[in-house]
Amino acid sequence: MNAPDLFIRTRWAATLATALFALSGCGGSDGPAPDPLAAYRTQTLAWQECDTTAVGVDISGYITAAGERLRCASVRVPMDWSAPERGDLQVAVMRLAAAQPQARQGALLFNPGGPGGDGLSYGLVLWSAFGNSNPQSPLGAQQLRLLDEFDMVGFSPRGVGSSTTLHCSTNALQRLVGRASAQLNADNLDNAAYNSRTMAQACLNNPITPYINTDATARDMDLVRHLLGDSKLNYVGYSYGTWLGAWYASIFPERVGRMVLDSSVDFTDNFDAAFIGQVQARQRLHDAVLLPYAARHPQYFGLGSDAAQIGAQVQALSPQVQDVLYGELEKLFSSRSAADDYLFTVNGARGLDAVLLQQPRPSAPETVQQALQAYTFVPDQPEPDQEARAQAEVLYSAYRERWEDYLPASIYLKPEDAVYRSVVCNDVTGITDPQAWNAAITRTAAQSPVAFYELQTNLCPYWGGPRVAHPGIAPLKTMPLLTVQSQYDAATITENAERFYAQLDGAWHIAVPGEYQHGLFPYQEPCLDGTVLGYLLEGPGGLPGQRHLRCPARPLAQDKKALEAAPAPQRAALATVPTYRDPAWAQARIDYFKQGVGRLARPLP
Repeated sequence: MNAPDLFIRTRWAATLATALFALSGCGGSDGPAPDPLAAYRTQTLAWQECDTTAVGVDISGYITAAGERLRCASVRVPMDWSAPERGDLQVAVMRLAAAQPQARQGALLFNPGGPGGDGLSYGLVLWSAFGNSNPQSPLGAQQLRLLDEFDMVGFSPRGVGSSTTLHCSTNALQRLVGRASAQLNADNLDNAAYNSRTMAQACLNNPITPYINTDATARDMDLVRHLLGDSKLNYVGYSYGTWLGAWYASIFPERVGRMVLDSSVDFTDNFDAAFIGQVQARQRLHDAVLLPYAARHPQYFGLGSDAAQIGAQVQALSPQVQDVLYGELEKLFSSRSAADDYLFTVNGARGLDAVLLQQPRPSAPETVQQALQAYTFVPDQPEPDQEARAQAEVLYSAYRERWEDYLPASIYLKPEDAVYRSVVCNDVTGITDPQAWNAAITRTAAQSPVAFYELQTNLCPYWGGPRVAHPGIAPLKTMPLLTVQSQYDAATITENAERFYAQLDGAWHIAVPGEYQHGLFPYQEPCLDGTVLGYLLEGPGGLPGQRHLRCPARPLAQDKKALEAAPAPQRAALATVPTYRDPAWAQARIDYFKQGVGRLARPLP
């Protein structure tokens, strides 16, 4: 038994002893001990019109469109579920009520992952997209039925969004850490370790940090389920949301309804495996999918027709340009809708590097910017040329900030980052020796130079161990769960997700070979979406007999254009009844949904 296990068990024992002592002081009454959580379970939620800035951006148009079906409330939860006397936190909930109350099956709860993702408006945005469905389309009819029969519910997990927020701050200054493998030296590793150690101490100084963990969030979800009046939790979790869903299912197996785990973290492993797998997956996506995509369309992307040569050009960039390039690419790995932007960013980095090599040092920013305006990024293609130039300007701004005008700032983790780090370190044990972690960074950098730098921030070796006990996978093994995974997912590597699924004897699994979208549903493809919707609407009875399905991948944007220009037999694969009445309008909302609603305060479409 490790120290955190002992801490949790001792606390529970103390709580039980106190309750027994109170009983003995009542003259030996045979009545049950008071439920210390009763006040939470019997609270009445004050549903009211949602604040127009509840998710950090203006949602007044959505509030008007949804009318009285959309309401928000704050749920009072114990900071410490094992010792409620320690005080309360607030968890914000947003509910879009079922359109047909008489047909209501229950609530459908969403979590976008992270940890630290704010899912408060997730149900609202999906309602907005699905509400535009074409009832003449089989998928459209299923989507409208989902809105008829389920409340669409989003929530801000404890620590983020409109719930009680966690902040980690200190006056200590953050040190610059290079992202390119050529910058990976002893000083760089020391700076990374200093930042991680200082961030960890800043978080540990916050008294609510120990209670920001998956076990507590799972119990918060169960309280939400109870207060919504449902006997079962119906749930769609993405990325870390699959870990959260699995944790819930393990501690409340009798309360699991229909559960979709999309883009899975291996619940049987630790987060070190997830982090290293993520870096490996991003390198694989870069090499096996995105660079070949550029090579198939050399005139459009301007990078040439040989994927290996494009990759070599990236590795030949100066370390400082690689550094800012990798920082920008990190934002674009997870969404298929960003594939073109990814390659324009690569082109922009190549152009920026060429311009900087031609300039004397130091150069006035205006001189570099003029040179970027004169540089040809994509010959004879004005629109792609301007896209790449715009990315080069973004990269140059980052280059100046990091390598010419660097001003160290005090260390501060905003709530989504503070929750991310706290949950990871509070949940499970990983590598605890800083030198062992540095060795893992160095090994990974040699094989995965594009994204290894993300490993340089790891607070867990300085955390002191987890605060909760992992519940294990045993209760999940026979559950009729539905898991979904793309082959080249760059956030949750396929090998780990498949290893998790292989242990779920009662589950169904949808694989999408050739795809890399992180968070697949809704995918706008009948095989995948029809299966997920059938499961949500009908339970396991809505699933096919075959437990492992392979659904086709959708083409990327320029591949799709090539298909549309192809002879009629090839175009036939694209001909379907439109799922939406206004496909572009719905696509904007689905893209927003996929990018992680609430992670960034972006105007809703």
